[in-house]
Amino acid sequence: SDGILLRGWWSPGDPAMPVIIFCHGLNRSRLELLERGAESNRRGYGVLLFDLRNHGESGRAYTTIGIHESRDVCAAQKFVKEKAGERHQVLWGVSMGASSAILGAKQCPGFAAIVSDSSFLSFRETVAHHLGLIFRLPAFPIANMIVGITGLRMGFDPDEGDVEAAVREIDVPILFIAGGADRRMPPALAERMLDAAHNPLKKLLVVPGASHGEAFATDRKTYLDSTFRFLERVEAGRGL
Repeated sequence: SDGILLRGWWSPGDPAMPVIIFCHGLNRSRLELLERGAESNRRGYGVLLFDLRNHGESGRAYTTIGIHESRDVCAAQKFVKEKAGERHQVLWGVSMGASSAILGAKQCPGFAAIVSDSSFLSFRETVAHHLGLIFRLPAFPIANMIVGITGLRMGFDPDEGDVEAAVREIDVPILFIAGGADRRMPPALAERMLDAAHNPLKKLLVVPGASHGEAFATDRKTYLDSTFRFLERVEAGRGL
């Protein structure tokens, strides 16, 4: 909607099956989710793998770890509707991609389900947490200053990046995935978002020993089995 050109790969799959839109993490590209996309396509799902703004082959822009990237999610939704009509759409994101997916589902409703792997709680909380984790700096007042200056420079309201608040507002089945050894987005954050979600089909998967965004690489079988069981449960409950 703001003129950024996005590039990706589209595979229609079985016309009777939903379409999964994949959203990659920070400093990654559609390639991060290629194996998951291929497995989904093998099972009949339509698949859209694309590069978020300022990543891969998509157009240059500021990276806002989910705030403006949610516009890319809405653009993907529109593209899939043009290609696949009224087939239900599922979002599957990792880290920044998971946050973008949830914020996008608030901005452009209509998604049937979300797979949220290693999402953060909010833009503000993420800046504060990483200042302490990486630089051992106090959240106040440094984090507040960084958040304020960043929002002003890049032209966005940091409070638009409140993923936990978005989870409360949307009525979408969400599978939250967390790595048991993730220091950046620990399982406690996924548990908080699970509590915030109110759709009865919500679910949490914690993969022991997995670091940030590495649940799939750590235990591929459990990850995929749990995710596709979740989507099948949503299908049975809501008629995907």
